[in-house]
Amino acid sequence: MQIQDLGVSLLLIVIILTSLSVHEFAHAFVASIFGDPTAKLEGRQTINPLAHWDPVGTTLLVGLLLLRAFGLNLPVFGWGKPVPVNEDNFDNPRIQGLQVAMAGPISNFFLAVLFALLANVATNHFLLNQVLVSAVFINVFLMFFNLIPVPPLDGSRILRLFISDQAYYRLSVNPMIFFVLLFLVFSFVLDYIVTLSLALTQRLLAL
Repeated sequence: MQIQDLGVSLLLIVIILTSLSVHEFAHAFVASIFGDPTAKLEGRQTINPLAHWDPVGTTLLVGLLLLRAFGLNLPVFGWGKPVPVNEDNFDNPRIQGLQVAMAGPISNFFLAVLFALLANVATNHFLLNQVLVSAVFINVFLMFFNLIPVPPLDGSRILRLFISDQAYYRLSVNPMIFFVLLFLVFSFVLDYIVTLSLALTQRLLAL
C-alpha cells in the first residue's frame, strides 16, 4: 500500500468518526432542548469522538476500516455509543422522542450537503475532492441506514407511532432484534440503501 492511499484511508476514518459524533451530538442537543439533560450531564453533548466511542461498535468499525485500508476486502460494520435519553423529562415522550431520534439522521444530511459544497469547491484537487465525495456518500448512507424502522436504529421511533408503547419497549429490549437487523441489512436492505445513497449523493454534488 502506498503512503498516500493510507493517508486517504485514515482521513476517511476521521470523517466517519466525526460524522458519527455529530449524529450523537444532535440526539443529545435536541433532547436537552426538550428538557432532558441526561446526555449533557454525562458529557455526551459534544462532537468529541472519544465521548461517543463504543468499546465494541466503534472499535470494530475502526478496526475493519484499517484492515480494508491495508487491502483486506472485509465488510464494514459498527456503531457509536448510544446517547442516553430519559423520556420522563419530555412533555410528549412519543413525539419528542421521535424528534430526538430524527435529529441524528437529519444532522448527517446537513453534513452531506456541507461536504458536497466543499467537494464542488475542491474540484482542482483530485484526492481531496474524492475524499469529500466519499464523505457525502458516508453521511447519506448513515442517514438512510439509521432510518430503518427496527430497534435500536433511529427509524424505529417511526414504528413507535403505530404501535403501543408497551409493544415498542418489548420489541426494543428483545435481544434477538439485533440479529434480525443484521440479517435484514446484509440479506435484503443493504443494496437498496447503497443505491439510494449513490443517487442522493449525485444529486447533492450537482448543487
